[in-house]
Amino acid sequence: MNIFKAKYLVGFLLATVLTVSFLTFKVGAGSNFVYVDADYDGSEDGSSSHPFTEIQDAVDKAHKKGRDVYVRSGEYKENIKLWEGVELHGKDKDKVEIKADDDDEPVIKMYDNTEVHHVTVKDGQYGILVNDSAKAYIEDCIIRDNEDDGIFIEVAKTNNDNIVEIRDSSIYNNGWNGIYSEERKFSIKNNEIFNNDGDGAEFEKGSEGVFEDNKLKDNDGVGLRLTIDGSEIYVKDNTFRSNDKSGAEVGAEGKMGTIHFNYKNKFYENKGFGIVRVERSPFSADQWNNSLNIDGGINYWSNSGPDVSHFIRVY
Repeated sequence: MNIFKAKYLVGFLLATVLTVSFLTFKVGAGSNFVYVDADYDGSEDGSSSHPFTEIQDAVDKAHKKGRDVYVRSGEYKENIKLWEGVELHGKDKDKVEIKADDDDEPVIKMYDNTEVHHVTVKDGQYGILVNDSAKAYIEDCIIRDNEDDGIFIEVAKTNNDNIVEIRDSSIYNNGWNGIYSEERKFSIKNNEIFNNDGDGAEFEKGSEGVFEDNKLKDNDGVGLRLTIDGSEIYVKDNTFRSNDKSGAEVGAEGKMGTIHFNYKNKFYENKGFGIVRVERSPFSADQWNNSLNIDGGINYWSNSGPDVSHFIRVY
């Protein structure tokens, strides 16, 4: 091995070790966190050795001090307001359970530039409510058994300053939709959305975003509900299985937009169509053709209806 390659290899290994050490230190014992431990008994200041026992106390301090919150294993009965700029990190989504104290309120309400990681959220009106115009990131969470939607996203301008991202999460057994979003920019990737009493996910007209690599199954409505009008939505590489209505529904209310299903989507064993097209006001064939693009080569099998429906008029 020549000297250049040896130096490069040593430098690379050192950088890797430092990166791993930094991440471990940041989550395990870093001063950038305010700590929470449901089982702690003693004086509380949010430090690692004297953690708070309630998450909201830690969030309030983190907001004032410009820090984030680290929650150790335990069950927490609270409704949390996650103030602007604060990240909430649980030890493990299977070990940190946040249950609503007031089941008529969201378990977590997210304000601008906030993040939620590695927690279970349950038994609220909504599991998570993203406040209007807030930029939010949800990753590796379980959102289940809430009275209404698992995640409810309020309206915002469709730009990156207001984007909502949901990653690697399981959203199930909620009383209505798994995810419901008003007009918004979004990126929803690699989630399991199942057994919800309404639709798996619904995005209102005017929304923009990517819905990619998600699994939507056994929902009592459709797997995914979209409205064309003013929207720009790309549906990529998802699986729609065994939903009680169709795999996906695309509605039109009179205004053109862009919705694109790529050829890697799969639709099977749904109790309606693979994709159903619904007109809620007059919408010509040319408008449909210019607004809804469904790639050839999509896998459809064992749905109760045809792969793609005729135009169903409900006006």
